[in-house]
Amino acid sequence: MNLAELLVASGLMLALTAVVGSVVARAQFAFRVQPEVADMQQRARVAVQAFGRDLLMAGAGPASTVLAGPLVLRLPPIAPYRRGHIDDARAGVFYRADTVSVMYVPATRAEADILRTVDTGRDLFVDAAPNCGVLIHERVCGFVVGMRVMLFDAYGNADVGTVTSVAGDQVRAQHSGALSSSYSAGAVMAEAVAATYFLRGDPATGASQLVRYDGFQTDRPVVDNVVAMAVEYFADPRPPRVLPAPEAGDPIRPITSYGPAPPPSGVDNPHDLWGPGENCVFIDAGGPVPRLGVLGPGLSPVPLDPAQLRDGPWCPDALHATRFDADLLRVRRVRLRLRVQVAVAAMRGPAGRLFARGGTAVSADLFAPDQQLVLDIAPRNLGGAP
Repeated sequence: MNLAELLVASGLMLALTAVVGSVVARAQFAFRVQPEVADMQQRARVAVQAFGRDLLMAGAGPASTVLAGPLVLRLPPIAPYRRGHIDDARAGVFYRADTVSVMYVPATRAEADILRTVDTGRDLFVDAAPNCGVLIHERVCGFVVGMRVMLFDAYGNADVGTVTSVAGDQVRAQHSGALSSSYSAGAVMAEAVAATYFLRGDPATGASQLVRYDGFQTDRPVVDNVVAMAVEYFADPRPPRVLPAPEAGDPIRPITSYGPAPPPSGVDNPHDLWGPGENCVFIDAGGPVPRLGVLGPGLSPVPLDPAQLRDGPWCPDALHATRFDADLLRVRRVRLRLRVQVAVAAMRGPAGRLFARGGTAVSADLFAPDQQLVLDIAPRNLGGAP
């Protein structure tokens, strides 16, 4: 081999070594980045599972009480603010872009009609109708100490509490200290899930956590390093309507397509401030006429503007402590947008399209871009009556 051949061979060797070295370095970067990407995707899956499980059940109501049927016939199962012992409505807050509350009655025996109640200011003593079946009538079945329960009536009032004792047909429930109603005969008590999902700042990372509030005392982080969350709502474009009265012998069925039923024409409901024959979703014009308008053609849900969720009409009325916008009764689909980031700042590049919050990465090979998911859910219990 002469000198020229030796130089060519050396050059080829150096070039090959450089290529191999570059491939090995990139492989090392990939081995460092891929586990972090997988971690972000796993966190996104956890969020979907938690949020989706509750949202799919939203609106499920009791099955065997006087107010049987989906909750949307009385109150909104989904709201864009916190509900429970910490209730945004009491503070006059009716919309948060990064918050959604879900309420439903799980498949349970713990549901009963209320005969009477006594409120001591923090504890509510509820005399409930026996619900153990045709052969047992001496006690209320299903309610146990520590259970979360919801009390609601036909007028849109609802409160959550925690069972502290059960004795015969009397259930004692602890509440926040300011009930929406006295819950006399005609109201219902049932086991309930009242969950709120929202973003909370995480001082350790500077980002946020997706948190689930149980409506009582506990906030539990669901996912860390969430940099954005937004919830969109889609509504039934049709206004509510009063359904034909059932014939004699027909099974009990809803009175309205959704929302609380109005009182008879000319009759005033003492539980609200609306006029005779009216409530928050119907006016009296010689008969019930929808107060809510048509939102669009067809039957497909249409997007709701945030302003529509906080401008009324208010249920049960505008002065009620826990009033809600009547448009919440027409929500039929929810879209969640969630964006998570890699926890390691050295794998985030400059803030922009790939990264909501910039990091310190010096090479694009170390980039682990934010992961974003979009989840659309149409809960089966929000349809009201056909």
